[in-house]
Amino acid sequence: MAGQLTTAHKQALKLFRERHGGIPDSLKQYAANFRRERKLLSEALCKGAATVPELARETGLPSDRVLWHIAGMRKYGLAREAGQEGDYVKFELMKE
Repeated sequence: MAGQLTTAHKQALKLFRERHGGIPDSLKQYAANFRRERKLLSEALCKGAATVPELARETGLPSDRVLWHIAGMRKYGLAREAGQEGDYVKFELMKE
């Protein structure tokens, strides 16, 4: 099945991690921060379309970090442009 790991693949990954010292704590922390930030942005965008500065104010994240996430969300079809507000583009979540 596409997107699912086989038992053999899972065991091979586990063995690889054990041999190479597991996942570094810094990477675990990065992933946790990424998920937290993405969740904040998704929740803000659920309320409606918003600009990067609006999202930064609402989430407490720096504007450059918001823009970085929005670029990724657009790339993978999770968000799209939804018009203009002054000099800023508004973004919204893609509907499923």
